[in-house]
Amino acid sequence: MNEKDQQPQQPEREQQPTLQPRIWVGSLADYNAGRLHGDWLDATVTDEELHDAVRRILASSHEPDAEEYGIFDYDEFGPFQVGEYEQLDVVARVARGIAEHGPAFAAYAQLHDADPDMLDSFTDSYGGEYDSPEDWARDVLHDGLETEIDRAVPDALRGYVAINYAGFARDAELSGDVHFERSPDGHVYVFTIP
Repeated sequence: MNEKDQQPQQPEREQQPTLQPRIWVGSLADYNAGRLHGDWLDATVTDEELHDAVRRILASSHEPDAEEYGIFDYDEFGPFQVGEYEQLDVVARVARGIAEHGPAFAAYAQLHDADPDMLDSFTDSYGGEYDSPEDWARDVLHDGLETEIDRAVPDALRGYVAINYAGFARDAELSGDVHFERSPDGHVYVFTIP
């Protein structure tokens, strides 16, 4: 078997640490009074647990009218951007997905504005992480295609015949079949469009 017949190996990647998304929630009444009153909260808990934690923060405020909160900071959400007034159930849902699936889920959630129906389709949509869109195209098209080209094209012409993997990947994205999203380490996540 010659080198052209062998499928390219995906490079080994270091195991990424499990993300533990958290948010810093503060009382808006305290903030408006010129002080910070809040705490870092584990965002991967259930919706109800997150709501309870926020209620405890507001109840412990020195301001008598502390009824509203803001999310003033967040950590380990990858590319997902948590808004100051993001709904807590959305934050918890995205955080649990990130803890379970890693940063690819964060990219998917950001891509789809944390739409609950889209979040449900993550496992069906996620096509993996590749070094580049071209590497994804090689993986998708490999199935012996290079071998067939070697057999069909005379040796004298083989150097002039090549598959345009970059073009295939670009056309797949432009057609709406797939979406490529950059990962934090410079690779790409591949998502099919459900």
